[in-house]
Amino acid sequence: MAPQPISQADPSPPLLTSRTKRLLLENLKAYAFVAPAMILLFAFGIFPILYAAYVSLFRWRIRQGDFVGLRNYVEAMGDVAYVFFGLVALGLVFTAASTLTAALRTARERNLPLHYPLLSLVPAAVIVSGATLLLLRALTLFAQQETYILGNAPLGLALVIGGGIGAWYYNQTQHRRLTTSQFATLPNFVAPALTVLASAGLAIAILYFTYHELLISPRAAVALIRIRYLSFGLGALVAAYFIWTWSMSQASTVKLIGGLVGAIALMAAGVNLVTIWPSTRAESDPDFYFSLLATVFYALGTVPFQLGISMILAILLFQNIKGKGVFRVLFFIPYIAPTVATAGIFEAIFSIRPSSLANLPFTQWGVNPAGALKWLREAGPAIAKLGEAMGIESMTDITWGPSLALFVVILFNIWVFVGYDTVIFLAGLGNIPNTLYEAAKIDGAGRWALFRYITLPLLSPTTYFLSVISIIGTFKAFNHIWVLRDPAAQGTIDTASIYFFQTFFRGQRFGYATAMAIVLFVIILVMTIIQNRVAQKKVFYG
Repeated sequence: MAPQPISQADPSPPLLTSRTKRLLLENLKAYAFVAPAMILLFAFGIFPILYAAYVSLFRWRIRQGDFVGLRNYVEAMGDVAYVFFGLVALGLVFTAASTLTAALRTARERNLPLHYPLLSLVPAAVIVSGATLLLLRALTLFAQQETYILGNAPLGLALVIGGGIGAWYYNQTQHRRLTTSQFATLPNFVAPALTVLASAGLAIAILYFTYHELLISPRAAVALIRIRYLSFGLGALVAAYFIWTWSMSQASTVKLIGGLVGAIALMAAGVNLVTIWPSTRAESDPDFYFSLLATVFYALGTVPFQLGISMILAILLFQNIKGKGVFRVLFFIPYIAPTVATAGIFEAIFSIRPSSLANLPFTQWGVNPAGALKWLREAGPAIAKLGEAMGIESMTDITWGPSLALFVVILFNIWVFVGYDTVIFLAGLGNIPNTLYEAAKIDGAGRWALFRYITLPLLSPTTYFLSVISIIGTFKAFNHIWVLRDPAAQGTIDTASIYFFQTFFRGQRFGYATAMAIVLFVIILVMTIIQNRVAQKKVFYG
């Protein structure tokens, strides 16, 4: 019998198989096509924000001055600035923790060993280190002093490239070890690892820098007391929210009542601590807080009414009526018209003359002949002034709310953007299948039921989109407010963007203005994140 040949183990497959080479080439081509867009996004979107944050840490008047740390923020916000940066760091820690948890959950669901996602942190750390060196060099490229130059571009680029190659090699080796087929796919944990390390590293840097700035502050002792009260108050309010949410989902009456009582007690304690707010923001810039308050009034007075009116108009124009195309054009004209022209029209309508169109109901139609309003020149509260002009004494005691001048600006914004929102709502209504309405009518649904259970849920993506851009737009509004503002209004219509502009260009305080702009950017970012979280639960995408 012939001797059998000794069987040898199959050699391990090469690292670069034909399929791997093809995928690598396709990925390189894809990144080559995406690279110009990513470069433009970084150059004109991300880098200006980061450079503004860098400028805010200096005394900057035309030329770069001395490094002042958080002094610009403390000057604007008071001791609240330290709590503000602490909350930013906590948000970054939460982002890192949630990303890491999601990655580990994915590995567990795919029956992958935990070392697979955890070891991805190694090449990610190299990439983050290189990106940090590159970013620091880019931010300090125009530094006026040699001591302010940070980073190392060649080393950073080498680390980014080396980390990218290491991440690719690690993914390939793990793919060969953990899969039985070359066509099987594994999740890429390098991107989550980058998010975890970048968020955690930035959080640690912010916490350390903020704590160091607090210790060297000449009013550190008083600031610590104020920060403690504000932090405890905010913590109590957050805990009350979670306890309230938990109690509302309990079937037990005892747990429900106990949770509600505990939440109310924490809310009362939190409000009591936060009411020390005036002393907490002492030694701050009152104009900064006043501009933020004017911005909040402007947003609250604009967005709900703007969306509500535009939805009603869209539903009316969606019906089979004659001339609806003409109405669509008429409603859209204020949006496409030049801002200066439309603002000039509004300025004429709301003139202080007794014969102006806005004053006619108060002066010539018998409501109150002596009730001509100043409108854009009135710094008093809108509700009280309108009540005084209409002879309603109960309204004259209301001294809170936007000024009458800001009320006119709110009306202008609603008038301009209602047409745009109406057109978008019409597009959303056109995407709702008519068969849903027909089936509901067969089941006996009325008009309100059709709107409540079909139109409104299916319009939720459109409503969410318009609410996001409307809120962001109100916080960034500038052109029409600048045209309509009058010195007689005593700055009551100066929203945050107006105040920042004056501080930046007229006051020549570049560092201070960019510090306030960074605060507004974080506020807008947080509001957008909250809206996205709400949209995940409330918006219906079909």
